Amino acid sequence: RQPKASRPDGGLPDPGLADRCPTLRDLYMAGELEWSEGEPAINVYTAEGHFGAHKDHMALTMLVPLTNPAMSSSSDHETRAFTGGGTGFWPPAAASLDGAKPLGDATVLRPPAGTALVFGGDVSHAGMPVETGLRSVFVASFSTRTPRSPADRVAGLQQAASSASLRGQW
Repeated sequence: RQPKASRPDGGLPDPGLADRCPTLRDLYMAGELEWSEGEPAINVYTAEGHFGAHKDHMALTMLVPLTNPAMSSSSDHETRAFTGGGTGFWPPAAASLDGAKPLGDATVLRPPAGTALVFGGDVSHAGMPVETGLRSVFVASFSTRTPRSPADRVAGLQQAASSASLRGQW
C-alpha cells in the first residue's frame, strides 16, 4: 500500500524523499530539512551560563562540543576551557511533555571537543551551568521538512551575504 503524500494537516514528508535524498548530506543540500528555530548555531556559555531543561521536538538533535571540559585528573598540558557545564539528560518518566522541570538528578555528559552527541528530539536535556571558563557547543536539531514547515527553517545550504567574496561559488 502506498503512503499518502501528506495528511490533511501536511504533517508527513514527501514519500519519494528517500529515493531522491538517500543521505543526510543529500537532504541538507536539497533543503529538505526543517531546522529548529535559530539553528544550526553555536551556543557559548560563560560562568553561570546554562540552558534550561527542555525537549527539542525534532527528529534528531546533534550537539558537538567545541571546547574541552576540565579534567580533575588530567596529566596533559592542554588548556581546558571550562569547569562544570556539560549536557544533562533525564529518563522519559522524569520529564513533562515539554521537558521542563524534570524530576531527579540528570545524567551529565562532558565529552571532549569534537565528540558528537546525537539523540531523539523527545529526550529531556539541558545545558548544565558552567562554573568557570568558556563552553562552546555546535547545536543542530532537525527533521525532514513537510508542507507545514516554516519557510525560514528550510533554507538548506546558503551563502552568507557577509562572506560571499571569501567563499566564491558553491
